[in-house]
Amino acid sequence: MVRPAADRIGRALDLLGDQWVLLILQQAFAGVRRYNDWKHALGISDAVLAARLRSLVDVGVLSRQPYRDERRMREEYRLTGTGLALWEVLTAIWAWEYRWVPGRTDELPVLFHDRCERPCVPVLACRACDALVTARDTSTERHGRVGEVATRRRFRRSDWGAIADHPELFFPETMAILGDRWSTALTAAAFLGVGRFSELERELGIQPSVLSQRLSALVDQGVLERRQEAGRRAVHYGLTEKGLAFFPVFALMIAWADRTFTDAPCSLTIRHRACGERLRPALRCDVCGLRLERRHVHFARRDAPRSPAASPLPPDRRPSPTAR
Repeated sequence: MVRPAADRIGRALDLLGDQWVLLILQQAFAGVRRYNDWKHALGISDAVLAARLRSLVDVGVLSRQPYRDERRMREEYRLTGTGLALWEVLTAIWAWEYRWVPGRTDELPVLFHDRCERPCVPVLACRACDALVTARDTSTERHGRVGEVATRRRFRRSDWGAIADHPELFFPETMAILGDRWSTALTAAAFLGVGRFSELERELGIQPSVLSQRLSALVDQGVLERRQEAGRRAVHYGLTEKGLAFFPVFALMIAWADRTFTDAPCSLTIRHRACGERLRPALRCDVCGLRLERRHVHFARRDAPRSPAASPLPPDRRPSPTAR
């Protein structure tokens, strides 16, 4: 049994390393607020939906709001300020799948930037100096072991049937990284430059057979590649371009975790080398260069009218008394 994570990143992954949670959030940004609407949209069981909504309320991502229907008072769920801040993480996941997973360009909706009225694929920028940032432009300070990152739940293959026919709802490659404890830890270790089998075994405290299986899976996925060290028999596992392109998801998730779980220890600090500041990531339009804001982007099918009404990113609302 995996212990609940104690640090900020681990707590974020406990929540977001779960396909159902991502799907519930995706639908919440599309305007879904009521239990039965999630059930209808996702084909999710009562037990799973109730548990995930409870976890999102406990963290402060959703808040319960009373409303009256024709018969009695009921409750609906609304995104809080903490929940609305996750739009960047979800958008970064969309961008990675859209650009790097074969076939997704034709399956996924298009992100439109209302300021320039063009479809875009967001790029990562530093809020401190406004320069574009990739994983290669950063340095990382560790305050703990990578192996301490843990996710308690996985999205099981037996659950795929309900949504596999709706590719716009389905993120199997993202979940292959975020939805598995060891795959997440291995990808994080690769960003930190830890790549030898023996180093990974020691750093993560992982069984050799499990390590071998997870490394092979990430290589098959195209996230890692085997590299023979010059003049040595040792093999180093490093990130491919596809793997490096997952950096915005990690960076935005870490930034969200730092803002949300302030009562937990910080195990990782990312710095932007160019300006020397701690990285505060933002998304920028790759067409016009402006910083993207939630109220100025929307998703739509490629042939649909470019209307903000199609947006899964709701406009700002007055904060509710229970919103955290």
